[in-house]
Amino acid sequence: MMKKVLVIDIGGTFIKYGLIDTSYQLTCQGKVSTPYENKEHFLDTLCDIYKIFQHEIEGIAISAPGAIDVQQGYMKTAGMLVYLNGFHIVEELSKRCNNIKVTVENDARSATLCEYKLGAGKGCDSLVSIIFGSGIGGGVILDGKLLYGKQIIAGEFSPIFCNMNAQDYTSLASAYSTLTTVKRLQDRKCDDTITGEDMMRLYRQQDKDAVEVVDEWFEVVAKWCYNIDCLYNPDCICIGGGISLDPLFYEGIMKYIDIIKEKAYVFRKPIVKVCSYHNDANLLGAYLTYQASSGYYK
Repeated sequence: MMKKVLVIDIGGTFIKYGLIDTSYQLTCQGKVSTPYENKEHFLDTLCDIYKIFQHEIEGIAISAPGAIDVQQGYMKTAGMLVYLNGFHIVEELSKRCNNIKVTVENDARSATLCEYKLGAGKGCDSLVSIIFGSGIGGGVILDGKLLYGKQIIAGEFSPIFCNMNAQDYTSLASAYSTLTTVKRLQDRKCDDTITGEDMMRLYRQQDKDAVEVVDEWFEVVAKWCYNIDCLYNPDCICIGGGISLDPLFYEGIMKYIDIIKEKAYVFRKPIVKVCSYHNDANLLGAYLTYQASSGYYK
C-alpha cells in the first residue's frame, strides 16, 4: 500500500498543495504565494512545504505550467515563471528533500488526466480538455494515452490562430481566454474592476455590452469545439477553468453548438461536458502521473 503523496500545483499567483492517498482523498490543503525572484527562492518555498509533511509522505507529485518533459523531469518552459525555463525540477527538488521521489507534469495535462481517470471523461477512450483562465490550456487523450507531440506542445491551444485573414496573427488566448474576454468588457465599460463573476452577472441582467462580448465568446468556443471534433473526434470534450463553475458558461456554449448544428455543414454535434474537479484537478492529475510512474495504474 502506498503512503500519502504530497501534491503541489504551481500557479502564477499561488502554489497550492495537499496530501493525497490511494482513494484520491485530498487533505491538509493550503497555499502560499508563488515566488518570482529566482530558482533558489522557488526551491526554498517547495522545501518548506515538504518539511511540514516529510514524515507522512513517500513522494512529491507536481503540476506545473509550461512545456514539461515528464520522463526527464525537466521544465523546458515555465509559462510566466520564466526563471524556471530549462530547470531540472525533479532532480533539484529531490536532492533538497532527502532524495525523495518527485514527478512533474504540465498543469493542463494534469487536469486532463484527472478528468479522464476520475471525472467527466471517466469511461472514455479519448477526450480533449480546454481549460480557460489567463490563457487557454488543454490536453488530448487518444486511445487511453496523453498526446504530447514531437516538441511537447500537443494540446496547447493558447497560440492557435483564431483569424485566418492575411497578416492577422491574433491567437486564441490573446482574444478569447477568460482574462482577455473580461478585459474586453472592462474596456467597453471603462471599468477595470469588473471580474469574471461581474461579467456573468451583467450578462444575466442583459447588459448590452456584456451580452455582445459574452455571446461572441460563447460562439467562438462552440466553433472550436466543432474544430476539435473534426481534428480528434474524441468521445467527449471537457471544458474547465474557474469560469466553468458558473453553469451559464456551459449553457451558453451549448446554445451556440445547437445553432451551429442547424446552420453550418458539420459532421456531428460534439459531446461537451464540464470538468468535474475544477480547482483540484491539477493536484489529482499530478498524483495520477506519480501513480503511473510507479506502475500503480494502467
